[in-house]
Amino acid sequence: MFRPPTFDIGTVTGIIGAITGVAGFVLGSISFQRSQQIKALDLRLELRRKLSDVRVEVEALPILFDEARASRSRVRAALGRGHRSGANVIWNVELQNDLMTVQDLARELPDATETYQGSKPEKLEDKLVDVHALAVKAARLRYKYESALASDDKDRDHISAGVRSPVK
Repeated sequence: MFRPPTFDIGTVTGIIGAITGVAGFVLGSISFQRSQQIKALDLRLELRRKLSDVRVEVEALPILFDEARASRSRVRAALGRGHRSGANVIWNVELQNDLMTVQDLARELPDATETYQGSKPEKLEDKLVDVHALAVKAARLRYKYESALASDDKDRDHISAGVRSPVK
């Protein structure tokens, strides 16, 4: 005697659950890959933006150094302290060392045309940290020489007021 197959509610819900589980796994995998791609894109954009900013800052440092050197020379001359004074010699040696540091920073900068396409997020994160370290070094140098220019401006104010202040 033939009996048609009967499905109970447990079998039906089990089949539906299995299909839903497989579909959820597939969709979750696709979503994960997509989010990794978006994360990598965000990191690439951030890295390239930061690199551009650091490159501009590093390229501007020699100009700032030249301004600071000229300013310091003029202030020293106005104060009657020649370019051969001990403080001026030390300052110029520091300036030359800082110029070499800037050249090292410029060499450490990655290629400007690099797109980092296909790089994994972990590699991009490491690169971003490296670029941040370069940015910090460049910012320190910029601050040092902007402070020197500000100090020279104060000395000029004292000179024009007829008061001499000690030059650092």
